[in-house]
Order: sequence, then C-alpha cells, then structure tokens
Amino acid sequence: MAICKILFFLLALCVWCGKCEVFYKRVGDEVSMKCGVDSNSDIDWKFNGESIFSITGKSGTRRKGSSHIAFKASASGDTLKVPRLETRDSGNYFCRQSGKHYTVRVVSAFVKPGPVLLQSSNAELHCDITGDPNTEVQWLRPPNGEEYKEKKQVIQLKSVTSKEAGQWTCLVKKDLKLIVALTVVGLQTTAVNASKGDNIELPCSLPQSVSQRVVGGRWKADHLPKVSFPTLTNTAGEGLHWNGNGLSKVNFTTGQLSTNFDVTLKNVQSSDDGTFVCTVEFDGGVSLSVETTLRVVDKPSGVKGSNNRKGKPPAVMESLTKEVYGLKLWIWIAVGASSVALIVLIVVIGVVQRRNKRMKKRVRTLRSMRQPLTDKDYCQCDRAEKEVEFGEQARPLPVPRQHRNPRTRTAGPNHTN
Repeated sequence: MAICKILFFLLALCVWCGKCEVFYKRVGDEVSMKCGVDSNSDIDWKFNGESIFSITGKSGTRRKGSSHIAFKASASGDTLKVPRLETRDSGNYFCRQSGKHYTVRVVSAFVKPGPVLLQSSNAELHCDITGDPNTEVQWLRPPNGEEYKEKKQVIQLKSVTSKEAGQWTCLVKKDLKLIVALTVVGLQTTAVNASKGDNIELPCSLPQSVSQRVVGGRWKADHLPKVSFPTLTNTAGEGLHWNGNGLSKVNFTTGQLSTNFDVTLKNVQSSDDGTFVCTVEFDGGVSLSVETTLRVVDKPSGVKGSNNRKGKPPAVMESLTKEVYGLKLWIWIAVGASSVALIVLIVVIGVVQRRNKRMKKRVRTLRSMRQPLTDKDYCQCDRAEKEVEFGEQARPLPVPRQHRNPRTRTAGPNHTN
C-alpha cells in the first residue's frame, strides 16, 4: 500500500511539473521513451522503482537490473523500447539522468464469459486500463457506431439479443481504439414433413460453439405422453452425450456431442403429428428452447415399406453421424481413406524413381564398356600384329656381283644339261 501511495505521488508530481508523459497502449504493442541526454552519457532506467538496466556511456557496457522489463527491453542511444506489452508492464518508467518520468497504461478489451453468447444470457464488456480503473472510456455500439450511454470501463449487457451482436468499439482518450466482436446465437430448427412409416430427423442445433458450457437438455412432445426421449448429460468421462435406454420410438447419436442435438423418430404415424420442443441448458442457469412442427401425410401410392427421409438406412445413418472426438464419423473415414491413398501414391512414386535410377545406372555402365573406334583401327583387322611381325625381320644385304655363284642362277625355260 505504501509503494502504491509513493507511485501515485510521483505520478501526480511529474504531471504537475510537466515532465511526465502518459502512453495508452494495447496488449502486444511497443512503447518507446527518450531519456533526453547525450548518447555518450551514463543512463539508468527504472520501472516502478526497480532497475531495468544501467548503461555506461563511454564503454557502452550494459548491466541488467532486477525488473522483469530487463529481459525484453532494448536501448538505442538514449531511447528505451519495450516490445510485446503485457498488463503487468503498466506503471512508471524513470530515467535518472534527466529526471524524466513516463507512465504506460496497457489496455485490454474482452467479453465475459466469451465472444459467442446465447440469446437471453448476460454479458460483460471490458475495456480495462491496467493501473487506472477510474478513467472514463467511450463505447460505440453496433451496428452504426452509436455512442453508448455508459462511459465505464466495464458495462453490463442484460438478456442479449441479435441487436447487441456485432463490433463494439472502446475509445480511450480519443486516440486509442479497441474492438470487441460479439456474437449472439440461438437454437436452430425447421419444420418437418414426413410420410407414414418414415424415419424422420427432428432438427435442433447451435450454429457454432458457444462460450457457455452445455450441462443438460431434453426433447419433449406433450401430445405423445407415452413416448420417451433421451436426455442430455455432460460428465467428466464421456463429455456431452445423450442418455436413454429402452427407447423403442426414438433413435439418437451414441457418441460425444458438440452443437448438434438431433434425434430420429422412427416409423412415424398420423398420431405423431404435432409440436416437438428441444431444450438445451447451459452454465449459469441459462436455457434455450426451440419448437419444431411435424406434419405426417399418407405415403404416395406405389411406395412400399418404410424409408428414411435422407435416403439412407437408419443403422448406416446412425453410424455415419456418430461424433468421435468432436467430429462426425464419416469425416474421420474420409480423412483415413485420403491418408491411405496419399501413402500409396508416395510409395508408387518412390518405386518408380528407384527403378528409373537403376535403369539410368545400367545405361551408363553399358556406355562406359564400349570403346569408340578411331581412324587408325577402323577396318584394320589384325594388320598391326603382322606389321610388327614383318617389321622385326631384317632385310638381307645385296651380294656383290663377283661373289655370285653362277650355278645358283635360275635356268631359263630352254636350258638343258
């Protein structure tokens, strides 16, 4: 408490002296503050009295302080920059050398219990200025940006309807604008027409997930007192699911539910014609109800037996519409089939590439084994070996005429002994 009083006193003093500047920033923004001294001077920055860091001007040596700001702040010359602002970064920043004070207020805007609300539920719109809860803000309401009468940081919305849905704008000091998107949803259904003997779905659903937790619900038909319907139950182990045993007239999804609360009425007859009510209960005591009307007519001539309005057997329809981990079973089947097809395709591509590599390697090997013909070897056969053989024999020297033996001369064709 004493520290808060001291900080408030310092803030009031710096504002009175004209040396304090106030910044209003969103969560995640960056703020820059100047010390106002020469860049070569020593600089000491503090946050709410705790040291951020000290910089020695001549050497540039920086020593981190104990404040959590020191782990993400940076300094360039005499300028301190604090990025990724959080609500805990709101407070007083002080440069000791110049005596300058800066006040940073981090503003956050949100909706409680969440941005998606149920019709007739209550909500709070927050435009929280951390460290300064008394500053007035201006709210602009949808759809035309009309000024809201209250100028508090937190406003209460009672029993919201579609009129409150849209973008709410919070203006802080006319220079900071924050936007909060609000969605209001209710249960949806449609009237149903069926022929005698059909299995017909009674629709009841939410257009999207809501901030409030579903805790229970039921179907009801006052004109069918003997027909039992399942009840919605939300447990830690099984989550949100239908609970019902021995229901001969009604089929329902046995898996975990999310936003779809349809049930199937089997073998409808003229006595089933009437109004059916779907009720869903949420945390905080909020409940929504919606009515759907069933009209049963005679089956057209020439059509025999029972059929399902969606053209699928009830067992198949029930199996495919089961919710597993928040998604329909058919979605999981489609994802699995696609994954298998993708794996097979990858394997085929790998086998083909490997085969092509082997073929290319084989072709390169065959080409390397061939010795190209040259102009010396073309059509020479074994001439080279013969040339070497004859070339090695020495040619005899000629015999002088006087040493020749006449008897060895070859006789002419007319010579006789």
